[in-house]
Amino acid sequence: MKRIYCLVVVFCLSALSVAAYAGQTNHPNKGLSAAAAAELSQAGVDKYLGQFTPVASADVGDGWTKHTFDPAGGDGPICIAGTSYSVFTRQGNPSKLLIFEQGGGACWQDFYFCNVLAEEQEPPTARAGIWDFDSKDNPFADYSIVYMPYCDGSTFSGDNDVVDPNFPFGPVRFHRGLRNQSAGMDLAKSMFPNARRITVAGSSAGGVGAAGFAPFLVRFLFGDTAKLTVFNDAGPVAINLLDTGAITARAEDWQFGQFYPASCTSCSDMGQGTEIIKWRLANDSTIREAFYSTDGDATNRFFLSVPFQFLYRGLILSEHGFINLLYPDRYKRFIVSGDDSHTALQTPLFYSQDANGVPLNEWTDDFLVPRPFWVDVVEDLVPLPLLP
Repeated sequence: MKRIYCLVVVFCLSALSVAAYAGQTNHPNKGLSAAAAAELSQAGVDKYLGQFTPVASADVGDGWTKHTFDPAGGDGPICIAGTSYSVFTRQGNPSKLLIFEQGGGACWQDFYFCNVLAEEQEPPTARAGIWDFDSKDNPFADYSIVYMPYCDGSTFSGDNDVVDPNFPFGPVRFHRGLRNQSAGMDLAKSMFPNARRITVAGSSAGGVGAAGFAPFLVRFLFGDTAKLTVFNDAGPVAINLLDTGAITARAEDWQFGQFYPASCTSCSDMGQGTEIIKWRLANDSTIREAFYSTDGDATNRFFLSVPFQFLYRGLILSEHGFINLLYPDRYKRFIVSGDDSHTALQTPLFYSQDANGVPLNEWTDDFLVPRPFWVDVVEDLVPLPLLP
């Protein structure tokens, strides 16, 4: 009953926030307002832009080029165990760019479930999902691509080193998410400077990163005239507020709270991550964002310590639903019920998954164009099968 009560409290508090965000989009320029950009810069969101360039680039086949960064004695872009970081690019239409952030769990004190090496996340070789460049049903088929492996353990948001003798891959955890992400964004700008239609996307932990600070970095580099969209593939962003130990550990280990803009008074490293999305939509007049999830996502339920489908469903429907309520034309959800799978963009589900009869790949295409019939789709509850 305590968990159910918590969701009711979250609903009530979020409802009160509607008034707080209403009317905050009244700034004269398109894109990110100058005042918001100044706040983000003051908070240090852009502090690593322009700092790192690759020291080596190599053709790795299938159109991909691997760009490796210098660890710089630990001061450069690096993975959680201190190993080197690489980003991959693929040439396509120079005016259309997909910046993709890979997933791979998360790590904090005494919780070590994250990918630790960039080398373990080379671009997918299987032509599945959005990586099927020959499919006429793939709306990203002709896009230029910047692909960022995920190996910082902090959902591309961290900026802290933690001495941790318990960490199985070394005595120090290097949570360099913002640094790695910034290096990849600089590479995107140098490789595809004329991109005017840009989508920042990510799966799982990468979806959290794509919905976090990544869109701000794109605005800093490509400006306000770029048509910017965000696709969060199963990155919950919302958290279980009862899991206080994990929340505190992430806040202390990753140190992402320092990057929240001052005027986002509801943004907190101890609170819901969805608040920064609300702030962004309030201060960026043209950005549009999409959120995909199943309501029984077993992976997200594990990481959030939410054991039951109805609790996870209540969490994502309330948190992401309020964003849709505030910005119904620019933030929409694709929620599939009765399914505990995790992520879809990089899998065959991208073409076979549907919600209320709407195919996911067609919904994505409508989102990118955009078309007026891009809709918010939330299926009614279909309980997961009971375990035998």
